[in-house]
Amino acid sequence: MNTRVEEITAILDTISIEIVVPLRRKVIDETAFSKLFELMDELQSLLCDQNFMPKKLVKILFHVYTQLDMQAEYVRSEEVKKEFITYLTIMRSKMRGIFEERVPLNADMKEISLKDIMESSGITDQREVIDKFKKLYE
Repeated sequence: MNTRVEEITAILDTISIEIVVPLRRKVIDETAFSKLFELMDELQSLLCDQNFMPKKLVKILFHVYTQLDMQAEYVRSEEVKKEFITYLTIMRSKMRGIFEERVPLNADMKEISLKDIMESSGITDQREVIDKFKKLYE
């Protein structure tokens, strides 16, 4: 494995704590997220030709993403919720940039957003949609 990827993984391990702890108080640490996004951009170029990624790196990225997503559900202020959604959208985009080459999509399958599912199903609670998907895979 590339030593720079190892260095980034170690840095991300520290940054993830700087991000996740404030998230539990419904606070976005903009400085930590800025560092995270810079490193994710670097990872995208470092890993573009790689078939495998370090498990620890994947774990860190998904941990931050899922914590951000989960904590966004509990935000009451519309302004803060918009901030959480903005960071969630940026992170999702950067994760797609890192993982896209290694995640094959079925050519016949259309990607659909949570919003699309909610509009077509009449379900108004995002958590309910996610819970239904979880039950499909239990």
